Amino acid sequence: MAQEIELKLAVPDDALAQLAAWLDANGESKGEVTLLNVYLDTPERDLARARAALRLRRKGAQWLQTLKTAGQSQGGLASRHEWETEVDGEAIELQTLPDEARALLAPLADRLAPVFRTDFVRRLWIVQHDGARIEAGLDCGTITAPATQAQERIQELELEWLSGDENRAADVLHGLGARLQAVAPLTPSDLSKAARGYRLAGVDNA
Repeated sequence: MAQEIELKLAVPDDALAQLAAWLDANGESKGEVTLLNVYLDTPERDLARARAALRLRRKGAQWLQTLKTAGQSQGGLASRHEWETEVDGEAIELQTLPDEARALLAPLADRLAPVFRTDFVRRLWIVQHDGARIEAGLDCGTITAPATQAQERIQELELEWLSGDENRAADVLHGLGARLQAVAPLTPSDLSKAARGYRLAGVDNA
């Protein structure tokens, strides 16, 4: 099980160009990738009530399944548990998950179905800041909830902790965030893509 630590910042339209230019100049560009994602839950929204999110992601020819469990988010900084494994196609494969994740999903497996989608292009950079290695991902796309015919834009920057002194992760991420906020008018966001998707689908307690 990995622990994901990231700072999420909302990006207005007029900030995209200067933000990308700063990252090009101060980070190592890793190109861009199109990510197509479907989130699943039971009709009773058992995962949403447990503050968990289950996702199938297509990344090029590769399919990944990811389970994220309840974490904390404040001032845009989130810390949560995450399990991710490769699968053969657009279907959950419980046997490839570790015991803790499988125990949560097994009782729900026969009732899981798509609830919403998040599809976006991610531009990536690796940034060295204050002794740490951080991945900056600029995401632009849409969240769609077919049941309510609702759609919402994705335009955000995720600063994900990769390596360094983890005890200083929050301070370092906030430090880089403050540096970027001096470059462009970014604002912290505490809502994950999954929480926004559930909200569009009419689930308030995600």
